[in-house]
Amino acid sequence: MFDNLTKSISNVLSKIQGKKTLTEKDINDSLLTIKEALLSADVSLEAANKFLEEATQRAIGKEQLEGVDPANQFIADVHDTLVSMIGDGETGLKLEAVEKTTITLLFGLQGAGKTTTAAKLAKYYKEKRRVFLVGLDVHRPAAMEQLAVLAREVGVPYHIDTKEKKPYKILKKALSIAKKEHYNMILVDTAGRLEIDEDMMLELRRVVNSADVTEKILVVDSTAGQSVYDVAKSFQDNIGINGVILTKFDAGVRGGAALSLKYATGSSVRLIGTGEHLDDIDVFDAKRIAGQILGFGDIVKLVEKARAAISEKEAQEMLQKVIENNFDYNDFLKQIEATAKMGGITKMTSMIPGMANIDTDLISKEEEKFSRYKAIIQSMTKKERLALFPLNNSRKVRIANGSGQSIYEVNQLIKQFNMMKNMMASTKKMDKIAKSLESMGMSMDDLNKFM
Repeated sequence: MFDNLTKSISNVLSKIQGKKTLTEKDINDSLLTIKEALLSADVSLEAANKFLEEATQRAIGKEQLEGVDPANQFIADVHDTLVSMIGDGETGLKLEAVEKTTITLLFGLQGAGKTTTAAKLAKYYKEKRRVFLVGLDVHRPAAMEQLAVLAREVGVPYHIDTKEKKPYKILKKALSIAKKEHYNMILVDTAGRLEIDEDMMLELRRVVNSADVTEKILVVDSTAGQSVYDVAKSFQDNIGINGVILTKFDAGVRGGAALSLKYATGSSVRLIGTGEHLDDIDVFDAKRIAGQILGFGDIVKLVEKARAAISEKEAQEMLQKVIENNFDYNDFLKQIEATAKMGGITKMTSMIPGMANIDTDLISKEEEKFSRYKAIIQSMTKKERLALFPLNNSRKVRIANGSGQSIYEVNQLIKQFNMMKNMMASTKKMDKIAKSLESMGMSMDDLNKFM
């Protein structure tokens, strides 16, 4: 997400890096170019103009801070303005006290991903609340059936009624069941339309009036372009919005319209869908998103993914092997699998500061290599995986045939494995890596995870 926007803004900022002073013209020219980049990324004209106004007020006439590079001070002003534009507000869903019932209404256009989002939220909150999923899409019975399938996959109860044609009646029945079964978090998946119409709004108003709704959450496809802004304003004017969830936030499109939603609704983005799996949902952090747009990466998210991909025990065992120079093909395979769990090299590099302009084709080729390497290692015998002896030609031929790869690919794996092993054997290099990561706010424990 925001790849082109990040590249455009990075190019602007690179032109002022190293300047000892920034003139008013430098600042104005840079901000105008950033505004153009925002518009090219589908940010609404209203939001882009507001950005320009606020950023100009922050940057011009401000006293230069002693010991601070003027370019860095300007970048900080741009960052803070982006955060203000995106909306640095409440995150996640509002939860009532455990003894009360939280009712969250999800609505939006057809295809925005409401049903899948409802299931993701159910999985996200099931450890904190007794979650109950409710389907109200009376116009598309298949959507109700999909909700039922996802609810069973997540392991939460649900209520649908494909015969009832009044959504508010389905909700009333669901509330009765929830009260009896002591469910204290109800996630309501409403019907969508290809476009907004009065019947849709009337139906939603009846649903809202039939229950004591805790929050009304708009679900938006973040790849939808400028139409997102008008859709959000229409929902806000008709039924009100307490927060926004952005789906498909990992898609490689412009996506800037999502940055305009605070101006359209007055509400902040709460959560984002980051992939197709039911685990792929995160709380929204405006400061981190602004950092990514400016090319700062998201090292915090990278660490979180590393923690989820490899256990503390595995990390310690891996580090011990590195120290003793016992790193083998089994360990290399674990690293490949951990990389996949973290979203692959593409996602990982997008979170690392300074990697915004890296060649995506190069990354894709590296990911393809990892897939081939995994097949090769899995074709080795137990003894071969321990890397206790060099692999002769006959072994390489057998491994190549077993993995469906060429001898060349087997040799490439061996070469890369030896390079990695030699690098890890160098204590000095390990120290440098540790210090570099620690300078980015990561601890030695986090370093162990990556190892």
